[in-house]
Formats: sequence, structure tokens, C-alpha cells
Amino acid sequence: MVPADAVFEAFYSYGYDGKDMMAVRAPFSMTADADEIIGQRVRIGALYYRVLAVRRQIHGPIPAGEPIGVEVRLEPAIPGEQP
Repeated sequence: MVPADAVFEAFYSYGYDGKDMMAVRAPFSMTADADEIIGQRVRIGALYYRVLAVRRQIHGPIPAGEPIGVEVRLEPAIPGEQP
């Protein structure tokens, strides 16, 4: 589960194998397969996205602050939601 106050810092957006990806900094420690965020709605910068997959070149648990690649889909704003 994603902590309510977690904000992912975005480095850049890119495409990989036809997928929309973003390079982000992990705001908290996660398991190696990042089950905590897959399928979850997360805030990246001022916008919200659904995390579809996580891609990494390093194996093992993800420490807070590690750069990771996330496959994302932009999510609509919820009325009254503040970024």
C-alpha cells in the first residue's frame, strides 16, 4: 500500500517497448518486485498515475531514494483533490 503522503519525484518520461514509462525516485522502501505500488494510484509530481509495472536493472529490495522505471497511465483528478 502506498502511504497517503508519498510523492514520487520524476526524473523524466520515456517510452520502452511501446509503453509509457517514467523514471522516478522511490519515496519509500519496497520489496524487489514493488508489489506495494503495482496497480495503485500514485502521485508523481503534481499529477496522479496508475502504476502498471515496475522495471529495474538492479535486483533485490528497493531502498528509499533508488531510481526506478514505472509503466504508468495518467489518472483523472478526483473532485476537490489537491496536488
